[in-house]
Amino acid sequence: NFDKDEASKSLDNMNASAQYLSQTIDDFRNFYKTDKEKNYISTKSLIDKNVNLIQSSLKASGIELIIDNKCENKELFTYQNELIQAIVNILNNSKDALILNNKENNRFIFLNVYEIEKYVIVCVKDNAGGISEDIIDKIFEPYFTTKHKSNGTGIGLYMTHQIIENHINGKIVVENSHFTWNDKVFEGAKFSIYLPTF
Repeated sequence: NFDKDEASKSLDNMNASAQYLSQTIDDFRNFYKTDKEKNYISTKSLIDKNVNLIQSSLKASGIELIIDNKCENKELFTYQNELIQAIVNILNNSKDALILNNKENNRFIFLNVYEIEKYVIVCVKDNAGGISEDIIDKIFEPYFTTKHKSNGTGIGLYMTHQIIENHINGKIVVENSHFTWNDKVFEGAKFSIYLPTF
């Protein structure tokens, strides 16, 4: 059954993804330039842009994205395209981990945003079982990947680390986390991005 509104929305998402890929090429080109311009973006707009880019892919993989943004009106002065790229990389990493490790129907990614002192924290966690303690300290290294060589380059999380810590002057922390959702206990990776608000 053809649903005109649904088709229109899907086409809009496809166009947004194509524009994002085009922008990503430019971002790669500009990655090491020092004359980039910062601009203001609200955390609501930041999260909305990420959701628009990845929501269709998550739905197709049977993954539910649960968002809790406690500071929607907070403005960040930052390199917004690079920051979007960094968060999308982490969301895609969680998606791949869930597809590989969670064969159940209840696949979740939690995207939480809150403020502590002079930082806005963007936290991404999943219920894919977590990262082996043997490798958790290596995942931000260049060319390190747990995926098959045809599916992973080891560049995504390395670039994310570079963007957050070297370009935006923030901090990114990864750990394994146990948490409860709908009275069930889950285990998965938890990425916390600390974004300066000063």
